[in-house]
Amino acid sequence: MGKLDFSPIADTTRRAEIVALLRRAILTGQLEPGQKLNELRIAEQMRVSRAPLREAMRELVQEGILTSIPYAGTFVIDVTAKDIDDAYSLNKVLDEFAIELTWKLRDQRFFAELDQRHEAVKQATRDRDTTRQIETALQLHGLIHEWADNSVLLETWQRLTSRLQMYFALHQRARNEPVPSEDMHETYVRLLKGKDMRAAQRHAREHIDLDFEELLAYARSLEQRASKGGRADRARQGHGRPERG
Repeated sequence: MGKLDFSPIADTTRRAEIVALLRRAILTGQLEPGQKLNELRIAEQMRVSRAPLREAMRELVQEGILTSIPYAGTFVIDVTAKDIDDAYSLNKVLDEFAIELTWKLRDQRFFAELDQRHEAVKQATRDRDTTRQIETALQLHGLIHEWADNSVLLETWQRLTSRLQMYFALHQRARNEPVPSEDMHETYVRLLKGKDMRAAQRHAREHIDLDFEELLAYARSLEQRASKGGRADRARQGHGRPERG
């Protein structure tokens, strides 16, 4: 785990900036799955009061990448193989439905936005910016959900996005590569512009499955490490989860 070192924030009312910094710390592995957040230390490093920090933490709890445990504190969510399987299997169903709804609604504005978001992914890849690459990739995949004109579908996708962001970051660490190849989404974009809806849906499913087993194996290794850590804690008479960072 990298050394936890948050930069100061000048405007203490900027909750969105605190949220962004915490999210980036989670995605880059500064805050690991299962780790407890040390509010005092983080507030001191950001030079903010604990009130806006707690508001930001509550927002990330609502997004599903932090969890608050009464009388214990706030933790980064643990990542299990089942969590990943649940999220990815839902993602496949949502994408297939979104493509079906979007297909007849596509127009030049859709294609232009698709190209713009694809270029943003490629630029982040060229810059070797892992976090921005993940964010822009999810924005690219989110276009079909935004365009489908179904508010419940979009709301479900948005709730899933934060977890997918975290899982994609774990995937990159599992591969030990800063970013995937620049041409990763070429076929996806080409098929979304094409005339064969079934081919686009099929590729979307295959795209989600890409290297899926690698990520599952990584999640299982995290589970095993957490299990060993739990046994060690119990051997020390279990005074709560140790804080790291």
